Amino acid sequence: MFSPWLRQLLEGCPRATGADVCRRRLRMAPANLVESLPMLGSVMYMPLAACGSGLPQRPCKVLVETPPLALLLRVHWLLAVSEVAVDGPREWIDGIDRDGRPCMRLHLLPDTDYLGWDRLLARGEPALATLHVPHLHALEAYPLRFRRHQLAGFDVLRGETAICLSPLGRQLAARIARAHAGQGDRQFR
Repeated sequence: MFSPWLRQLLEGCPRATGADVCRRRLRMAPANLVESLPMLGSVMYMPLAACGSGLPQRPCKVLVETPPLALLLRVHWLLAVSEVAVDGPREWIDGIDRDGRPCMRLHLLPDTDYLGWDRLLARGEPALATLHVPHLHALEAYPLRFRRHQLAGFDVLRGETAICLSPLGRQLAARIARAHAGQGDRQFR
């Protein structure tokens, strides 16, 4: 990704050797999140809590087609994290429930629509306090594309496996999955 001379420059930079991390907490209703997800294109979706371990915390006119996506309906806050490390930038969003527990994570991939990512974050209501979200092992990791349609007055969200990832997207998705499974590159959180 980086040319060798740029990698040497970054390795000599003290700010780049220990990753700089930026965290923003945003309030977002599940309906707004579900409406925004199809704009993202391909992302890495990771459930961080047991699927189906509870109902949505507030009623909304949103349904999901599969149990792993039900965690999206529990989201009350988003924690947007950006980090710049020696091997490049990384971004992800943690979905936090009303009690402050992380329930899902979305990782930006090279195949993600970056403008859609920014639009999703712009829909959130900024909050002053930041949450500390511990590193959790993902139950599973799916490169997904989200689709939304209407059914009897409800928004229905479906996740389709993103099979057309770029070579770099496949490589990064595999590294993220390994890191969350507790193996390999622990920096990829």
